[in-house]
Amino acid sequence: MGLILVLVTFPSEDSATKIIDQVLDRKLAGCILTTDIKSAYIWNEEKHNDDEIMSLFKTTQSNLENLERYILENHPYEVPAIIKLNASANTSYENWITNVLS
Repeated sequence: MGLILVLVTFPSEDSATKIIDQVLDRKLAGCILTTDIKSAYIWNEEKHNDDEIMSLFKTTQSNLENLERYILENHPYEVPAIIKLNASANTSYENWITNVLS
């Protein structure tokens, strides 16, 4: 069926919520999990340690391109992390995601 998990980090809960609400309204993902995280990374040759929000978007292969485009166009980061993972789940769950997004 083509279940895809898309990990995206955000600088704040507000910025994540704005995109999440629109993604759900546009049926670009059927379910989105969100949690607080600590990120350590290098940006502009400097080490950073920041609090962020990580969201896991559950979508289908057929919605992936539109989901990624929407995130890129609306994300507050100059270079947002959009990490895509192919996944599989039990048949009834994958059917549910597919039905929600159709």
